[in-house]
Amino acid sequence: MPKPQTSPGDAEHWRRLGLLPGAPECVLKAAWLAQIELHHPDRGGDAETAKAVNIAYEALRGRGTAANEYVAANYAGEPWVVLGISSAADARLVERAGKQLRSELAEHRRLADRVAWAMAHFAEAASVPRRVRPATPPPRRPSAVRPQAQPVPARPGPPQGLPDRIDFGRLEWGNDATQTFHLTWKRAAPFEVRVDAPAPLRAEVVASKVLPGRFSVTLSVDWDSPEFSRSPNVRGYTLDATLRLRWTSDDEADVRVKALLLYPALVSASPMELDLGSVRLGADTRATLLLVATAPTRATISLPPWLCRVDAAGRAVEAPLQLQTDTPVRVSLAVDWAPVRERGRSSIEAGRAVRPTGRIVVRWDGQELAVPASLVATPSVAVRR
Repeated sequence: MPKPQTSPGDAEHWRRLGLLPGAPECVLKAAWLAQIELHHPDRGGDAETAKAVNIAYEALRGRGTAANEYVAANYAGEPWVVLGISSAADARLVERAGKQLRSELAEHRRLADRVAWAMAHFAEAASVPRRVRPATPPPRRPSAVRPQAQPVPARPGPPQGLPDRIDFGRLEWGNDATQTFHLTWKRAAPFEVRVDAPAPLRAEVVASKVLPGRFSVTLSVDWDSPEFSRSPNVRGYTLDATLRLRWTSDDEADVRVKALLLYPALVSASPMELDLGSVRLGADTRATLLLVATAPTRATISLPPWLCRVDAAGRAVEAPLQLQTDTPVRVSLAVDWAPVRERGRSSIEAGRAVRPTGRIVVRWDGQELAVPASLVATPSVAVRR
């Protein structure tokens, strides 16, 4: 380990922070934070002492040693020497310095274990100087037997749980059904898994926080995808897509995804415009509207005030309609003359015809269809249709 650069006053700065000269850079910062927490005026400390601590840190910052170099060079030293702190340091500094060093030495298991040993024996060694002797360090591998080339890291192979095919089956429009499968690598697990999902599919990959090398892939259908932007002229959309999974730049796999996505029901009416013609005011006047749906759905009907829906016996009906695929449903309508007389009173008294109009609105699955309706009512003379 190279000797730290020193200048007049450096020794005082190291003592102020409770460190040995040349301590690791990470321990230098840990000691400064510990001293500031203790002496900061906002915490009841002395402002002058806090200022001296800051001056010492600014003077020494960047002058510390790399953690691995320092611990390796002082491996056989006393616990406080391994940690780079004074033998009189308090437990708070011991804990901070040890944690910082172990964090820095995460990739140096042998040195990190030495730091843990120093933390565990610090108090005992400080109370009885030179009584606790360092354990014999593990033997180093002789340089002569070091391999000439670094071994090639193992590549992740195909994971467990990779399906060949996923079938959603038949899905009604807007169904939030999902399919999830789990990928598991026992050895050489990849850091991430990427999924290329063609429209209208969506894919979400989640890495397990408990089991390294385990990923969950969840598939769903994006019902707002531009793939469905055209008005459907058939009953369903046949999904036959290939999902591509990649876990390294060279390793990938394909999964075939199939489904039959059923478009929303379309309802048509016949006739498209209901004209009851010219009839005598007050006559029993009825009409029929046929509704046909491309898929099973539930529909409601809103009528103008002068029309009502009736059954075969002439009783008023308000219940929704249950439509089946390509099966015509007959809706019987009758004229209610009370609203006609009320709104057209002046015209009727003058002997003029009354022409009520309106719209028959059929609603289903968030959609609606409007059928214009009209009638010419004569107050006195009946007109044959």
